[in-house]
Amino acid sequence: MLKKIIWFSILLLSLVGIITLSAGFYQALTITGQPSRTGAVPIVRNDTGENLRASSPKKSNSISLLIIGDSIAKGTGDETGKGFSFYLPDDLKNQTPKEVVANTIGIDGLRTNGLLELVRGENMKPALAAADLLLISIGGNDLRQISRLTGMERDDGFRKTFDSYAAGLKSILSTIRKANGDALIIFIGLYSPSVQNISPDDIRLLLTWNEGTQSIIEQEGRAIFIPAYDLFKLNTAKFVALDALHPNAAGYQAMANRIGKNIEGYFNGGLQPGQKSN
Repeated sequence: MLKKIIWFSILLLSLVGIITLSAGFYQALTITGQPSRTGAVPIVRNDTGENLRASSPKKSNSISLLIIGDSIAKGTGDETGKGFSFYLPDDLKNQTPKEVVANTIGIDGLRTNGLLELVRGENMKPALAAADLLLISIGGNDLRQISRLTGMERDDGFRKTFDSYAAGLKSILSTIRKANGDALIIFIGLYSPSVQNISPDDIRLLLTWNEGTQSIIEQEGRAIFIPAYDLFKLNTAKFVALDALHPNAAGYQAMANRIGKNIEGYFNGGLQPGQKSN
C-alpha cells in the first residue's frame, strides 16, 4: 500500500511538472508572437490584408508595389484599416491590365536611420529586387525632434536634423538602387495635420524640409516626389484622422489618387526620370 502511495505521488508530481512546463512554453510563444507595445513592429501585408514575408516571390503578370517607411506607409489613422496598400492598387487598376500586388512594411515612429537599417537587411533584398514601384514615407518623425526647440536653437537644430536626414535618405536610395536599378521610387512629402495650431515658423521649416527632400528625390533617376502639404492644407477637416495627426481613409485615398495621376506615364514608358509632380 505504501509503495502504491509513493508511486502515485511521483506520478502526480510528474504530471504537475509537465503541465507547468507546457504552460510556461505556451506563454513564451504568446509573448514572443505578440506585437511590441511600442507599436514599432513591421506590418507586412498585401492589399487583401494577408500576412506575407518580405521575401515573397513576385507573381507572374503582376506589378509589384512595395510600400516602406513610417506610420503613413503603414496606414495608421485609416479607420477602415486599408491605407496605401489598398487604395493605390485600386487607383492604378485602370492604368494597367496587370494586377498590382502591394506589400507594406511600415513601422510607427520610424525615423530615417531606422529605415536605412531596414533596407540594408539581408531579408529585404528579395523584396527590393522584385519591386516595380517603391513607395516611401519617411522624415516626419525626424522633423518632430525639433518641435520643442525655440529661437536660434531651433534653426540650428533644424539644420543638423535635416543634414542627418538627407544623408540617411541618400543612403537609402543608394541601397535600393544596388538591389534594384529599375523600380520607380515614389516619395511622399510631409504635410501639416492642422492649419490652425501651426505657427508661420513651423510652416517655414516644413516647406524648407519638403523642398530639400524634393531636390534629393529629383536627382535620383526614376524617382518622383509627391507633395501632400497642399492637399491637407485645403482639406484638413476632411483628411485628418481622429488622432489629429495621421490621414484618415479619405486622406489616404486623396494621396493615392494624386500618386496615380502623377505616374500615369509609367506603364507606357512615358514617365521621365526626375519628372516633377503636379
